[in-house]
Amino acid sequence: MCVLKRCYCSKTHVIADVLLCHDDELEGRRIAFILYLVPPWEKSDGGMLDLYSTDGKSSDLSLRRLKKVSEVLSKEKCRLSVSGWFHGPSIVRPMRHIEAPLPRSPHIPYDHEILYEWINLVYLDMDSQARIQEEFEERSEILLKDFLKKEKYQLLCEALESKDIQWSSRGPANKRLYETAEEDSLPDVLKKFLQFLRSEALFLLLSNFTGLKLHFLAPSDEDEDAEEGRAADTARHSSPKQAETEQHADSNPHQTDNIPGAQDSKMQNSSGTPLCAGELRRWTHGHYTLVHDTQATEFALDLLFYCGCEGWDPEYGGFTSYIAKGEDEELLTVNPEENCLALVYRDKETMKFVKYINHRSLAHLKKHPNRTGFWDFSFVYYE
Repeated sequence: MCVLKRCYCSKTHVIADVLLCHDDELEGRRIAFILYLVPPWEKSDGGMLDLYSTDGKSSDLSLRRLKKVSEVLSKEKCRLSVSGWFHGPSIVRPMRHIEAPLPRSPHIPYDHEILYEWINLVYLDMDSQARIQEEFEERSEILLKDFLKKEKYQLLCEALESKDIQWSSRGPANKRLYETAEEDSLPDVLKKFLQFLRSEALFLLLSNFTGLKLHFLAPSDEDEDAEEGRAADTARHSSPKQAETEQHADSNPHQTDNIPGAQDSKMQNSSGTPLCAGELRRWTHGHYTLVHDTQATEFALDLLFYCGCEGWDPEYGGFTSYIAKGEDEELLTVNPEENCLALVYRDKETMKFVKYINHRSLAHLKKHPNRTGFWDFSFVYYE
């Protein structure tokens, strides 16, 4: 027998409001109800109640434990409702769907020539890399604008509009909704760019940008400790003037001391080999990702490279937010920006999500009829 307890509430949704996919599984909740207090309502007004299974596949209504209120699209109407739950004895719930993570792989062998093929030469200058590393160590994030050569970036954007690319929706809805490209269907220039992102040369360049040990040639903490020891020995056996000169000559631009948890991150990769995982994603109206209980948190370097987002307004959504675990306050927001490489180092207490893309993003179509949204190359690198 189920009884109604005092656990009901009223909700008002107006234009652009959305309630993303979730479950209401608190102890004792058995039956949910909704009383709509709305004017005559059409499907085109939005605000529909959508039900999902946890694995995104089951058609059995009893297993559809996830629900979402789709975005309200009407300017004139308000979606007012009263909802609540009937409580009763707890029942055994189906096991949660466990999904496989994106596969991780070591770098593929490409020498430095691939960098000169793709990257704006300003970022290959050693003085520029030292300045980038200094800023990254201070802030644990950086945005590198005009990262690719203009002609290469233009080729990427043109290739991304190819109708031959096969896109598949990635869920489940209580964690994410966006489209990812099938790599076998990509034009050659996009395949080559993915090879670039997985290349040995880029692993080393990212080490130079960040101070992280993503390549065996990048100095480790042990190297720096040994160097400091040698400097101390030199200082004991030479004059202060000599010690200062020699230490300056031996100084190393690769430092990791100022990156929170950089040393601990080495514990996350049991193989000791730097790895990466990534995908090409397409973002359009209705897409998002969510913070969830099973989200993996570990020390890692996030790389985001955006395409096709010229004129993208942050009010459309689609930006990536970083928050501390258990907190609501944003630590960092990364907005989509043309030909921009974003690097963010996160620790085990940091989580991220992509903000829901609302109907206002459809204004983007007026300027770019062939683009319903934008694309990004999303990669994660592990020491």
